[in-house]
Amino acid sequence: MHPLDRLRETRLLPVVVGLVLLALGLFLLRVAHILPPFVWAAVTAYLLHPVVNRVQRGLRIPRPVAIAMVFVLIAGILGVVGVRVVPTLYEQLRSLIASLPSLIDTARQELVRNERISIGGVTIDTAAINAQIEEVSKDVAARFSREAPSLVLQTVGFLIHLLVYLLATYYFLLQGSRLVQRLSNLLPPRHHQTFERVSGQVNATFGAYIRAQVILFAIMSVATFIALSILKVQYALALAIATGALELIPIIGPWTAGGIAVTVALSQGSTPFGWTPVQLAAVVGLTYLALRLMEDHFVIPQLVGRIVRLHPLMVIFGVLAGASIGGALGLVLAVPLLAASKLIVLAVLEELRHPPARHVVALREPGELHSFSQHLGRYDRQHVVLLIASDALAMEDLPDVQWLAAEALRRDIRLQVVTPDQVAASIATAAGIEVVTSARLQEEVGAPAAEPDVPVQPSQMLASEKQV
Repeated sequence: MHPLDRLRETRLLPVVVGLVLLALGLFLLRVAHILPPFVWAAVTAYLLHPVVNRVQRGLRIPRPVAIAMVFVLIAGILGVVGVRVVPTLYEQLRSLIASLPSLIDTARQELVRNERISIGGVTIDTAAINAQIEEVSKDVAARFSREAPSLVLQTVGFLIHLLVYLLATYYFLLQGSRLVQRLSNLLPPRHHQTFERVSGQVNATFGAYIRAQVILFAIMSVATFIALSILKVQYALALAIATGALELIPIIGPWTAGGIAVTVALSQGSTPFGWTPVQLAAVVGLTYLALRLMEDHFVIPQLVGRIVRLHPLMVIFGVLAGASIGGALGLVLAVPLLAASKLIVLAVLEELRHPPARHVVALREPGELHSFSQHLGRYDRQHVVLLIASDALAMEDLPDVQWLAAEALRRDIRLQVVTPDQVAASIATAAGIEVVTSARLQEEVGAPAAEPDVPVQPSQMLASEKQV
């Protein structure tokens, strides 16, 4: 009998599961500072797993070679993009970060000077916008100013984390399926099917969410870059990349990105089409609003759909909790982790509330064991109690009982034997089937146990079964 089954019978399983989860949570909090490279490696493995599988099957090469080929391909793509894009992006980001305080001050002065603006006959009061943009932009500026120097000073630590990240990604891609199988082996056999189902759902949810966010990042970055370039907004590339990155943070990110872009437009010295800085900022704000509406109504439903199935309040709580616990990494991963946790908790509660059906089958005469074995398939993933009468089994039945025990294990059937016959009890024990007393069976079932010596004819064996 598996230890988890014993815990279920003593009603201690929920307590033990809760204590284990609490201990795991406390442990993760203690080692949170070393988790980022491993978490990013897991995320990367989710993204690359389908690509590696396709390369491995298509070229019929060993998996390590396929992983190495994918790594080389990605390194080449990043190298080309880095040579053409990174210098411009770096210069724009550096200039934007250095100029943010003055940009904020200029934007605030423009809004104070223009309390009302009119675009296409629509009048907009800028007082509330002024207060919100100033607060959001100051917070972003403070974060950038505080974190930018530390990133430069931690080169050695970054290289170490990069090495750990690459190694962890390689091993996740190489042995990820084995890790899942080892986790499954820790559970009783009858829980394997549930574990495979839930792990498949978690894998699909997490993988789909991450891939959707990567595509969303690309779409919003390109769309924003095109729009800002048409409007001749400064730092268009840096703002577009920042917008795509902030889209990964649900609810909060898009509004922060819009606030930064509007602030830059407000403080811009030269404006296109004869507009004032305030008019340009208003158009930029409306552009971000239009992009956000298109994202909510067309892009997200197609990419994400109902992947996470979480209430908006739960999403907000998860984002704030993720930021508090894991910083930027927590912000990005909070929603998929919440969705995965929801699937796991619901599956555990379902198992606790609805244990496998319990069937009682009486074996009275010699030969009835063979008849029962022929119908074993009807009890898959269920609990069967065999009430074996005296003289119903003999020593020559041991091979059949051993086959029955092995087949029950394969089918995730939990077998128990109740019998007054010492020979039958010895045979069952030798075959690895649990022998229980009538008193214990009564305690488990919560009702009087059936008497094992109820007369049953061989032809009526299956009719004598009753479900408890």
